[in-house]
Amino acid sequence: MENTRTAELARTLIALRGASQAPRSLRTVAVVDEVEYLDDGASITPEAALLSLLHLGKPLVWVADAALIDAVDTRMVEFLREHVDGLVFFGTAEHARVEALHAELGRVYHTGDLRTAVFAARELATSAGRVLFSPACPSGEGQAGQQQREAIFKQAVNDL
Repeated sequence: MENTRTAELARTLIALRGASQAPRSLRTVAVVDEVEYLDDGASITPEAALLSLLHLGKPLVWVADAALIDAVDTRMVEFLREHVDGLVFFGTAEHARVEALHAELGRVYHTGDLRTAVFAARELATSAGRVLFSPACPSGEGQAGQQQREAIFKQAVNDL
């Protein structure tokens, strides 16, 4: 049975398809080897991150917090299949959940930290493509805050 959060996200996905307004928090950090790296660290909800994905289009690799994995359902998989070429989760995640998403979407990877996720995203990105850092969830207890996560992303991009 569909829970309230999943139903809410499904309604949002349907509404996003008709959205035309660009996200306000997108900022280009750098272009490295013809790949644009975008910081959308202020998007700390799945809905905000999905709006960024919709706005940017393919080719796109999404770097997201692994806490998002539990919110990924059938409708979201369908949306991701249309809007991303690769997905790199950072943080704590169950290996089986990551593997299940990889089987459904292909090109889904997991790293323990954001810095390594940026390096993995570089390997997945195509020339003239984009890498989007949009965590899709707030930082949790014991994790870096929003500003610190954005600083880690920017530093990792600068180190590429």
